[in-house]
This record gives sequence, C-alpha cells and structure tokens, in this order.
Amino acid sequence: MSPYVVMRKRIAFLFLCVISFLFVLILRLAYVQLLQGKVLADIANDTHFRGVPVAPKRGNIEDRNGEILAMSVSTETIYAIPAEVRQSGRTAEIAQILSGLLEQPAAEIQERIGKRTSIEYVKKRINPEIAAQIRGLDLPGIGITEDSQRYYPQGSLAAQVIGFAGIDQQGLEGVELSRDKDLKGSAGSILTEYGANGIEMPEAQTAYLAPKAGNTIRLTIDKNIQAFAERELQKLMNGQGANMGGQTPKSASILVMEPNTGELLAIASVPTFDLNHYQEADMSVRRNIAVQNGYEPGSTFKIITLAAALEEKKIQPLEGFFDPGFYSVLGKSVRCWKRGGHGPQNFTQVAENSCNPGFIEMGQRLGMDSFYEYLKKFGFGQKTGIEMSGEAVGILANKKKATALDLATMSIGQTNNVTAIQLLAAVSAVANGGTLVKPQLVKEIASPAGTVAVPFQKQEVGRVISEETSQTVRKMLESVVTNGTGRRAFLPGYRVAGKTGTAQKVENGVYLQSEYIASFVAFAPADQPKAAILAVIDGVPFYGGAVAGPVVQSVMLDTLKYLGVKPDLKAPLTPGKPMPGLEFPAVKEAAEVPSVVGMSLHDARQKLTEAGFQVQTQGNGAAVADQIPYDGAKVEKGSSVLIYLGETAAAPTLAAWWEEEDEDVEAMRSLIGRIPINVSSLGRE
Repeated sequence: MSPYVVMRKRIAFLFLCVISFLFVLILRLAYVQLLQGKVLADIANDTHFRGVPVAPKRGNIEDRNGEILAMSVSTETIYAIPAEVRQSGRTAEIAQILSGLLEQPAAEIQERIGKRTSIEYVKKRINPEIAAQIRGLDLPGIGITEDSQRYYPQGSLAAQVIGFAGIDQQGLEGVELSRDKDLKGSAGSILTEYGANGIEMPEAQTAYLAPKAGNTIRLTIDKNIQAFAERELQKLMNGQGANMGGQTPKSASILVMEPNTGELLAIASVPTFDLNHYQEADMSVRRNIAVQNGYEPGSTFKIITLAAALEEKKIQPLEGFFDPGFYSVLGKSVRCWKRGGHGPQNFTQVAENSCNPGFIEMGQRLGMDSFYEYLKKFGFGQKTGIEMSGEAVGILANKKKATALDLATMSIGQTNNVTAIQLLAAVSAVANGGTLVKPQLVKEIASPAGTVAVPFQKQEVGRVISEETSQTVRKMLESVVTNGTGRRAFLPGYRVAGKTGTAQKVENGVYLQSEYIASFVAFAPADQPKAAILAVIDGVPFYGGAVAGPVVQSVMLDTLKYLGVKPDLKAPLTPGKPMPGLEFPAVKEAAEVPSVVGMSLHDARQKLTEAGFQVQTQGNGAAVADQIPYDGAKVEKGSSVLIYLGETAAAPTLAAWWEEEDEDVEAMRSLIGRIPINVSSLGRE
C-alpha cells in the first residue's frame, strides 16, 4: 500500500474522531441547555442571589365577635452582610456606631457582623426612630428589613387561653401554639445579586418576594363574658369575695360554656399575667388550671350519680328515702354532712339537701359495673379533646380493686380526680338533653382576605342519657337552687339549675381539715339552657355554696342579660317556692333493718320480707357475706336491702380513703397506710 493511501486513511480516521467528538459535545450541550437549563439556572441564581427574609404578619386571634385579642404590629430588624462589612475595613468602627444606637456591647456586635456567614441579624424589633438613624448612616453591609411584633391589646384577658408567641414569631403556649401553622403565614424575601466573594455586584439585580400573612383564628370566647368571669375572680384575689372574710384563694377558675354546642364562652383563671410581658410571669401563673389541673369535685359530681340512677330507673324523684345521719358500708358509717341526718325525704329532697346517704344509696343501686360505664360515657378518665396543650385526663380509682365503700365515696364526688373542663362538659350533657358534646375553643378560621376557610362544626361525642332523664334532672337541679343548698345562685325571674360542692385538699398524702376546694356548677334557663357555668376556687376555709355560689350567680346574671335572655314571668321571684310537678307526698313509716349476714339466701330473703323490705342480691354463693344498709339502720319501710352472696361470710374490708370517726383519724391512718378522707366533712354545703 502506497504512503499516499495510508496518509489519506489516517486523515479520514482523525476527521471521523473529531466529528464524533463534536457530535457528542453538541449532544451534551443540548442536554445541558434544553433539559437541565432551568435547574442549573436556578442553582446559579441561588448562588448569585441572596435573600434577606421578610417576616410575614402573623394572623390575628379574635373573639367570637371579631374583637382582636392578639395581633402583629410592624417593626424593623437590623441585619448585616458580613462579607461586605469585612471588605469595607470598618468592622470595629461599624460595631462601635451600632453599639451606641442599639445599647449593646460593641464587642458583641463586632463578633456578630464579622462571622463567616451570608447574613446575620444584629437586633430585632428596634425603635422606628433608631431604624431611621441607622438607615441614614448608610453603613456598608448593614441593612434594615421589615419585621413584626406580637401585641395583645387586651393585656391579661384570657391570657392562659390565648398564650403567646416568641421573638421569632413562633407560638409557645395556648392557641398561639396549638394553631401555630395557621397563624404564622409564609416568609417573603428581598433578593439581591452577589458575586462569588459575597459582595453585592455593581448594578445588581434585585427582586422582592412578598410575604403571605397568616390566617385569622376566631375563638368561641366572648370578650365580654370573659371579662365578667375575670372581674369576679379578681374580686376573690383582692379579698372581696362573698363570705371570704377578706381572705384570698390560692387559685380559682371560671368556665362558661354554651351547653348545646360545646362552645367555650369564657375560660378565666387567676393568678394571671400580662401577655405583653409574659417573660416576667412565673410559669405557674401561665398554667391553664381549668384544663391542666385535676381535683376531687365533691358534691358537684352528684349530678352525674343522680343522672345515671334516674336513667337506669334505680330511683324516682318522689320515691321516699330515710336519712338517719349515716350510711353503713362494709362496716363503716358514712355520715351525712348534716349532724343527725335529714330524716324522711324523697330523692328530689335528697338532691336539694345534697344528702350523702341518699346519693350513696343511688350509687349502691347502680352497682360498680354500671357506675363505671357512666363514668366513661360522661367522659371522665379521658381527654375532652379541647384545643389546649397539656390537657389532663383525670384519675379514676382502679375498678378491679374498688370495693362497695369506694363506690360510696365515688358516688358523692370523692376518690376520683377530674378536670374542670371534664365536669362542665358532663354537666352540659345533662343540661342539653343528654348528648355529650366536645368542648371547643375555635369558632372559625378566616383567610387574610377575610373569607371563612374552616367554619365551626359541632362535634357530638355520643348520647349519655335520654331526653326524659335530662328533663327530670334539670327540674331537680332547679329545685336545688330554688329550695336547697344552691340558693346562693338563685336569680329572681330566672330558672337556674345547679349544684354546690366542697372537697378537701390533699397535701403530703393527708387531707387538710381547714382548706377546701369550693365549687359551684349551674346552667340557665333550666328548661332551655343558654349558658353553663362552673366556678372552682382552690384553698379557701369555707364551703362551696357560700364562696362559689355568689360568684356563679353574678357571672350568670350578667351573661344572661348580655345574651339577651329575658326573665321568665313564671319563674319564682324568691327562693323556697315548691317547683311545679314536685309536690312531695308523705313519707312512709321508718323501719329498722335486721341483720342477715351469714344466713342462707332463702332465710335472709324471708327475714327481710317479714320486716317489710324488698331484697336485691349481688354475687353468687350459699351464704350472705354482707348487706347494705347494715343492721340497725333506720330506713323507709318498703325500700330495698342489697345483700352480697358468698361461700362464707366475709370480714368487712377497710377502704383506702376512709375514716370512721374524727377522733380515730391517726389510728386509721396507721392501720391502712393510705390517704384517708374525713367523713365528717364530705359533701359539706
């Protein structure tokens, strides 16, 4: 082969290689330009353009009528571009100038503006006049951007409900925290073109991305009703509460609910704090005790016992009952709060008098299984789901370990631990016709444009009692206020239903003898409730009716007038008038219960029947292990005696929460080694 041919082949091969390389290069260029062009351009822009964040306006928090409870006001923040500051060679000088204007140490500012970062915030929320001065100095690398600051125009109103936001506009407590995602909005940015050295390029391009404001949260809270409640609480804290004798409680709370929908119209607690200065407040006063604290409800819980007993048809309102001043359970005498007892009465009068033996009788007739079933149905021992962080669940006695004596204490509101919001929700179910509804704080969520994005929806948990039972309980509780222990909440011309309660406080495992949790729960009008109110006052030496009753009376009157509820012309003008449909027949003859412990079922039934009593049994076995009421108790002839069956007669069991007589307190404590209850003060009114 000639050299000429070889040369031509080599040239052709080289040319082919060059063509192939160029073809691959064109393909790669096309791939980069056409397919990856936008991605690479975005990366380049991210590298060249640096943004100064512009904080969005956090959404307002308003009451149900649109009154602003929390808002964001415009302010300004100073920032630094450290690369530009360093390039100017004036880092120390700039720090010194800013130090004098911002009242911060120069060394601290110099360290911050000299960092190896793209942007540093020097100080947030500066005075507008100071911002104008700094802007006028035109310091290299120092800029000012728009910011916002949270402001609470109502000060301490509903402080524990609203909560607060931190310096970076993040929700920290209350609704500010639970609805942080809805409130915070989206940040904007001021984009400026920078070189690889971090310095703004000459005639750099700029762009402004506007921030998006947060949504408005409109609460179910009514500012005026909240103010009514807080006014009464402040009177208590100032020693001006009725029957307080100038003394002040440790804490107190008032809740107002629309019982038909579950909307909270007010949740007030004291001590409280100013939301605009939350940093200065102790953490204990920021706690929403109505939702996060549990307590033994005392006699206010008797409403639940009464409703359950009526629903299960274990009692009738006009059925007779005899109160000798005590009730014997497992060998222990549970005394009535009234020394000597109330004697012959019917169950409506039992409710009026808050008679412990009468309510214990209701609990015993219900039985353990049925009683716990109603505890669950009414929502005790579980969260209500109200929109507040840290909600407590309460504490229920272990059913597997509970005795008939424990059932007795639970029936009158002791032993179990509940929250104020649980109790008010349960009582509202009794008031509204028998349906438990979820307590709610948010009425609706509105967009920045004002359109409603999320409307309010009533949430029914379930039916707990029938409409018929609800009507009966409402009438009986109205009689409690008109004729009984709840008279301090009586309102002339209005039909108010309610119940008072007093519970001893536990401290270091011992019930205190001179310090109580006084409470009162009421709803009105009794036939068509528009408001349900619960007041819980912690750490007072007086009883619920005397202390909490007048508080509820005052808030209820102002609330009903504010809501436009007109007085009922048929409602009593003075307490002590019999309620229509509750005229009381004469009580039957009292009889003494004989002892049947150890007898066979046949012999026990025969002996009790001959004595004029009906017989109910519980358990299985050949012999009577125990009986309620105990032998010697005087009750109405014809009433029921409950007998417990077992293989052999069982010895009486000591309850963990009991003491038989005041003088035996220390002996009983050392014997059972657990927390006792002073029987003499249970259910005081």
